[in-house]
Amino acid sequence: MIVVVGRPGLDDGGALDRLTGRVAAAAAANGARVEIVGSVADDALGDETIVALGRARVGHAALLRVPAGQGIRLDAADIELGLRYVADCRVLVVADELDKAALSASVDGARYHGAQLVVATPIALDAADLPDHATVLTAPDEDAGAFAELVGRYVASLDTGTDPADAWRDALAATGWEPAAEGDEPAADA
Repeated sequence: MIVVVGRPGLDDGGALDRLTGRVAAAAAANGARVEIVGSVADDALGDETIVALGRARVGHAALLRVPAGQGIRLDAADIELGLRYVADCRVLVVADELDKAALSASVDGARYHGAQLVVATPIALDAADLPDHATVLTAPDEDAGAFAELVGRYVASLDTGTDPADAWRDALAATGWEPAAEGDEPAADA
């Protein structure tokens, strides 16, 4: 099973628009069982987000509801609690900008579950905060949907036990994604 950590959201048309939801939906569309560990507002938009996740076949048993108007937080304690609800995890994906403590809780959760760690965020991260075997990807400013599809295919393939290098090549071929420069393959160990 794949666990995606982050805060999903919707665009004005009701489609999943944050990287968290898009990656989770893409992995589910590629046959993986996916759960979200994250948070949404406790309001109508949060309800709509949960329905959209369900339609995409993304589980949300560990999706915290944050009182409306307080900002949609996701901290280390939230992640630790959410990961306690997950019995099995082969791949853990961080798909949101997290503070250092929350990122550390995600790393610890991946380690605890013996899961592959994939960090795909909208910002570049200091790799010193991550284990050597983590796959680190930075989302481009444009075409986030295509990037989410690439990551979703990659992690769905990892979930089946495919070697990370083969999973990456297969995801690139299936999506037609072009790395920005030679050697832009993620660093990942099995």
